[in-house]
Formats: sequence, C-alpha cells, structure tokens
Amino acid sequence: MCTRKMASSKEVIPGFQTKRCLWLFIVLFIFLISLSPLAAQNTPLGAVASPPQPRRGPGAGIDGFLGNNELSYLSIIPPYPVLQSLWDEVDATVVRQWQQSADSARWQLAKADADIFYDRFSEAFGSKIDAAAAPLLVHLLNRVEADFSNMIGSAKKSYNRPRPFQRFQMTRVCGFDPAPLAEASPKRGDSYPSGHATFGWSVVLVLAEVAPERAQIILDRGREYGESRIVCAMHYPSDVHAGELLASAVVSRLQAVQEFKRELSCAQEERAVALKVREQLGSECSSLKRELEQKQAARTP
Repeated sequence: MCTRKMASSKEVIPGFQTKRCLWLFIVLFIFLISLSPLAAQNTPLGAVASPPQPRRGPGAGIDGFLGNNELSYLSIIPPYPVLQSLWDEVDATVVRQWQQSADSARWQLAKADADIFYDRFSEAFGSKIDAAAAPLLVHLLNRVEADFSNMIGSAKKSYNRPRPFQRFQMTRVCGFDPAPLAEASPKRGDSYPSGHATFGWSVVLVLAEVAPERAQIILDRGREYGESRIVCAMHYPSDVHAGELLASAVVSRLQAVQEFKRELSCAQEERAVALKVREQLGSECSSLKRELEQKQAARTP
C-alpha cells in the first residue's frame, strides 16, 4: 500500500509515498494513545445537549438516509490529544514538516482540495461526477453528505480545538494570503474533527462501491484529499483521522438501510450504462431518475 502510486502522474510528488507512510503511522499511533485516560480531559462535557450545527456542503437542504439522532460522534471518535501533551506535539510536528517539505505541486493540489466538490474525485473515479453526467450518483452522495453534516458541526463546536495556524506561525495557509499571525493564546477553534476529511472519505467509500474495479485508486485519492488539510495547515493528522472514522461509521451504518442500498444499486447501473456495459437503466432506477428530473425542473425558474 505504501509503495502504490496513483494512476495520475501529475498529482504524484517525488518522495510523496514515503511521507504518506510516515504520517499514516503517526496518525495510527496518535489514535491509540488518544484512548488513554489523559485524553479524557478533552471530552466535551454536555456535548449530547449541543444543538446541531448545519454545515454548508453538497448535501445542504437534502434529506439523508438516517435519522438526526441515529448516530452520535461521541460513540465514534475519541477526544483529540490534550494540548501541549506529547501526542499534541507529534500532531503539530507533522504539520510543521509539511510546511517545510511540500513543494509547489503539492501545495497547489492542497489549495485545490480546499474545495468541497465531488469533481475533486472525478479523475480517480474515471469519469465526471456532476448532476449532468451522473444524476443518480450525485443524488446518492448528497444524501450521504446530509447524514453527517449536522454531526460534524456539533462535534466541532463541542471539542472547540484551535487550528494549527491559530497556535503556530505558518509560512502559508490555504485561504489566506499572506498567512495569518498566530494567536497569543487561542481558546476556541473548529479543527477537530476535519469536515473536509469526513466529506472526502465518505465520498470515496461510496465511489469505491460504485466502481469497485477502481477502488484502490479512489481510496488512495481520498487519503490524499484528507492529507491536503494538513498541508494547508488547517488541520492536524488526528483531525483528519477522526473525520475518516466518522465517515466510515456513517457509511457502515448505511449498509443496513434498504433505501441506501437501492440508490447505490441505481448509481452502479448508471455507471454501467455510461460505460456501455448495459443498454439502459432498469425500471426502478429509471423511475428514480425521472423523479429527480421533475424535481430539478420544478426548481428551475
């Protein structure tokens, strides 16, 4: 796994795989340590009562497959490493290393990955991901996004972890030019968990089921997308890993939902038609596509 490269050579940086293996090892180590009693100091008291904090994304305003209270982040992700602890320093060290080692190509990729768009995964998927080319797939992804969007907002508000660029002076930060000055003693933030990583990992988990023959390329791109948040100095490795855990939990829960399985099957049929593996959609998926087209026509002025 650590020696595998993406199919697209333009997004592969010399030495990139070695760095990826290093930080994946560190993230796993951080996760194991975060389960210790020391990390319990960061458990968000009263988090269960925190109101949902909707987050803007492709699934905004769309009903998901799960009920609002079906999953709780408290049962999925551990608290982040205690500030100024050894493991917090490991987190910060990885961010600093990316600040020093990311070349221009990796930096440009990280900035582009700041966009929460499905199209960021089109190349790995092997075809365009938009409502015109793949309406059934986009509808499916939108509903999955809706299932974790409120949970992400609540988790960020409860954990309240300052972002890397708030605590440490960085040379470059995505979305800022120049990089902002570090705060003297930041008390608030929304670093943990990473919303981008949750979004990206949920997308690639679904795409890997729609196109299993490209699963390894798709999942590799998902890890790279999350890693871009560290390159951007917007998140720590443990933030990214927590986002991936949330996404994995949501998609795993969806496997038992019949409506999700039906729409996943339709997205697979849609891809098969696009690849000319089959002539047309089945009756059930054709009906779903017509329903989506009618709703889109009703929204169009």
